Amino acid sequence: MIDYDHTETLLEDVFEVKTSPLLPIYIIDFKVAAHFINGFYEIAEAVANGNQELLKNIIKAMWAYRLNRGPDMLDPFDFVAVIADDYKGHVGAEASVNGKGYWRHIEAHKLKMQEYKAGRAPKKDNFIFVQDIGYEYINSKNSSFHYFSKEYFEADDIAGKIARMKRNSSKRSKLGKRQVLLGTLDGDWQGIVSNEKEILWCNTGPWLPRMRGDAEVVDYYLRKDGLKIKEAKECYTVKVEVGDIGDGLLPGSPLRFFDLYDEDATWCFSEKDTSYLSKVLKSNNRSNRPDHFESAKKFLLSYGMYLPELSKTNDHDKQLFFKKAKRIRKEKANPELKGRNKKLCLEAPKDYFEKCKDLVVRDEDTKQKIKYEEQNFKDCKEDKLCKKAVRQAIRAYRGIRDDIKEKLKHFMEEQLSP
Repeated sequence: MIDYDHTETLLEDVFEVKTSPLLPIYIIDFKVAAHFINGFYEIAEAVANGNQELLKNIIKAMWAYRLNRGPDMLDPFDFVAVIADDYKGHVGAEASVNGKGYWRHIEAHKLKMQEYKAGRAPKKDNFIFVQDIGYEYINSKNSSFHYFSKEYFEADDIAGKIARMKRNSSKRSKLGKRQVLLGTLDGDWQGIVSNEKEILWCNTGPWLPRMRGDAEVVDYYLRKDGLKIKEAKECYTVKVEVGDIGDGLLPGSPLRFFDLYDEDATWCFSEKDTSYLSKVLKSNNRSNRPDHFESAKKFLLSYGMYLPELSKTNDHDKQLFFKKAKRIRKEKANPELKGRNKKLCLEAPKDYFEKCKDLVVRDEDTKQKIKYEEQNFKDCKEDKLCKKAVRQAIRAYRGIRDDIKEKLKHFMEEQLSP
């Protein structure tokens, strides 16, 4: 991969798509794609104005556009797609409210954990409508997309399986020579990225950076949660400690509930599954249909519809992101910085940061010592000697704080001077 600084440059701005000698593999999270298209449902319904057939055609065109477009943070290119989908099986009423779920529902119930993904609202009728049209398009004779689902497994598991196949492939093999792009909104997929193996996360949402390799994932967890990991896959071991509220997994939940990097010891993919996926991943027949893409675009625009994609990030938004990310990165990496002077240090140039940090940390430490002595003063009650000693200690600490404040004042003056 090209060398770049992720703190100043977005990966999507420098990434080079390799379509020769083999096309990239694009893994599409079906449910995420369905939710994206469902976001346009009300607009489509208003345009159709009660014409159910037109509504269906608009939604179908949106599926055709969305799937054939590829990662919309990059210019269009040809790719081989695997559409990965969730597939619920019967797990029993005790493991899931509606009796259906995934293998994690079953294993959570065995361990007497709370229900996996508990509290999620059932899908609305319009989402089911959108989803079914997506299935119809994928299964149509003119579709070139490869679809894969497995009972009790989630799309996450399928993405993890493909990533393992890619990591274990020879550099000389067809799979070893091609890029793998992960088209999803699901942050859990970030743990399987690898710059070395050219497995990259392509965010279908607007949050920057939209394309992420190792550096971006490590940086994301630092900025988001203050977690210091060295490589992307460590996000799974960290989640054992912090849990995952969205999936109903509490801190201390077993690693297997989070881990997409390694295959589960019990819930595995069969030889038949692997054979099918291997055949797809060796194929070099493009899945995307430029003619479908263009006709869908023309049809949607003829009805005044928005195209189901996100526009590329403008320079203004990029600079805002980099500036905010730099501040948060410093803040999370230095949790000992507290108090009203914290902002001063976070905005300080690199050469002045450590000096400012030392002063602010000392000031905060001294402030806490004063609070401690003030409590001691109350505890002295009528003991005059005790009160005298405590007053002297408080006076000394206040003198230290005054000295620090004076140094911080000079520090600010140095910052403001031309």
